[in-house]
Amino acid sequence: MLDRLHAMKVFLAVVDEGGFTAAARHLSMTVPHVTRHIAALEERLQTRLLQRTTRRVSLTAAGARSAERARDILEAVDLA
Repeated sequence: MLDRLHAMKVFLAVVDEGGFTAAARHLSMTVPHVTRHIAALEERLQTRLLQRTTRRVSLTAAGARSAERARDILEAVDLA
């Protein structure tokens, strides 16, 4: 369960920071570590969350829904 919560935090960092490198810097992680968390989350959810190009990262429709739910879940955990 903690791994899932951590993966959600990493996912939201990528979304909020605008990319893998910025998220890694923000979280004091390596870019490959961030990439592994996102890949594991996408595999667990069986959907693509982020559209990656060489210049930018954007949310897919499923990613937008997942980001909203992840924010709600993490907020509920913080309040608990």
